Amino acid sequence: MTRFRRAREAAGTGAAVVLASLGAVTGLSVWSTAGYAGSPARIEIREGRVLLPVIAGRTTNAYFRIVNTGGAPDRLRSVTSPAAAAPRLTAHRMNTANGAHREPSGPVDIPAYGEVDMGPHGTAVTLAADASWRPGDRVTFTLDFERSGTVTVDAVVRPVTSGSAP
Repeated sequence: MTRFRRAREAAGTGAAVVLASLGAVTGLSVWSTAGYAGSPARIEIREGRVLLPVIAGRTTNAYFRIVNTGGAPDRLRSVTSPAAAAPRLTAHRMNTANGAHREPSGPVDIPAYGEVDMGPHGTAVTLAADASWRPGDRVTFTLDFERSGTVTVDAVVRPVTSGSAP
């Protein structure tokens, strides 16, 4: 009788393992079929704008709306431009006297199925403006991403206006 009890317990344990394995395989199959497994980062630049500095040729900022429609995160590592001197990633900071300034930042994380909307109170690309830029001009930038490689995009030059977001 002991032998039959052991066989019955072993069969029960084996059935539980088989059911758990089938459940896991089914779940992974559904997840994979839905497009979530191994989905790479897919970066799109939906908007690019450069502020026209009040004093021609001074430092200004460029802002991009970066959207990742893929299932893996990505990271913006750097920005270059043949038309702008020394673009660099920066972050908005406040000092103890409530004065705002920009300081160099590291790479910018772009979450999976998420976006980063650069702006005056967050991340930006700080660069030396060309004195010849006028509103409506286009400035070409190349954004270098860790997983997606490089994306080249034009940003439209816009004047700074009082009381409105750039």
